[in-house]
Amino acid sequence: MALSYYVRHHPAVLISAFTLPSPSLSTRIHQQPTAISSGNDFVNFHQATKRGSTKPSSLVTNASPSGIDEWPIISQAAVFFGTYAGLALASFPTIKLIETFSQSVVGLEKWRIYIIDSTLPILMGLVYLLGGIGHFVAADSFQDIYPALGSWGIWYLPGSAAFHVAWTGIIELVCGAGLIFSGIRDAISSEDGEEENILINFIKPICASILFLLTILVTPANIYMFTHGAVMGDMAPLDMSFHVIRFVVQVAFLSLLFTLARDSFFYAWGDELD
Repeated sequence: MALSYYVRHHPAVLISAFTLPSPSLSTRIHQQPTAISSGNDFVNFHQATKRGSTKPSSLVTNASPSGIDEWPIISQAAVFFGTYAGLALASFPTIKLIETFSQSVVGLEKWRIYIIDSTLPILMGLVYLLGGIGHFVAADSFQDIYPALGSWGIWYLPGSAAFHVAWTGIIELVCGAGLIFSGIRDAISSEDGEEENILINFIKPICASILFLLTILVTPANIYMFTHGAVMGDMAPLDMSFHVIRFVVQVAFLSLLFTLARDSFFYAWGDELD
């Protein structure tokens, strides 16, 4: 019944799902794929029902800076999966580069003492701890970049934006604090020769592994900012250079977290075998 209704009364809605929108369609809101009728025009809205509100907010009159939200849905989905493929392809050689650097330049003993045991977990822990705090201090801003249902034609994850911002923030807080604790503890114990505890020794690789997976899981928010022009709060539209820099930073974070999880696990496991 619904399909026949749109075929008779609004055929443009069905056609637009498979073709590029008409250039004359100038009034759009890009962060929510739901369509609302306004005379003879259909307007997509994100901030029209921002964070569950029924009161419309300002309309965005242009496509996102990337222009990808003007593409056919199948092409948008290709960008989504292509971004993940790009992260994997870029992270693998970066991880190998870090491995070579640790062996040939720093040396494995110094790499463990000064990097894996202390400096890297403390720095990464601070980044994610502060990020976790931001999920609650600026929750609305983080909710703004949560992908709307139907984005890329594939995003139908249950749960509200507030829910997903909250649970990811909790994980960042807990695991960030875990990395800081383990880093400080290892730095102190290496100086005073304190006897190590097997369970505490594995806090670092566990937290690093969880944050590595979390960084992968929250990537759709980054992709959404790129493809649909979503911004946090009242930020100005982000140009392409921002997305390129963030992609590089995310590759670095994924590579460092993977290295930290792998190396700290082997060091902890080796200590127990000794």
